Amino acid sequence: MAVLGRYSFREAGSWVGEQMCEPAEPAAAIAATVSTAPPQLWLVEDPIDGPRPPEHFEMDATAVHHKIVEIARHTSLGKFRFGTPDYDRWAVIYGRVEPRKTEDKKGAANLVIRGNGVIVFVRADQ
Repeated sequence: MAVLGRYSFREAGSWVGEQMCEPAEPAAAIAATVSTAPPQLWLVEDPIDGPRPPEHFEMDATAVHHKIVEIARHTSLGKFRFGTPDYDRWAVIYGRVEPRKTEDKKGAANLVIRGNGVIVFVRADQ
């Protein structure tokens, strides 16, 4: 699947997420996890078994722009005094969602990716 959101990376790892989001009525079994974990998918690189994007992976630029504008209404990119503004960027990331196997409360699930080649950075002003 292709996930659109705020791509963030720090010393602890990288993830895609939002500051606030409305879950689409999650199943009762995962409702407790979703309500206590931040709305984030932690990126886990698996160069061997990570999903390959389709050979002809196309995105609808207008649809992506509209979705970023909607997300930006309740999620902002970080502003950093030091370093680079690249720590937070808008992105479309192709991967496979899997439940987290740890109880660290960093996010409800992992997004397993094949490598950095499945991350497409986009700009909200285009």
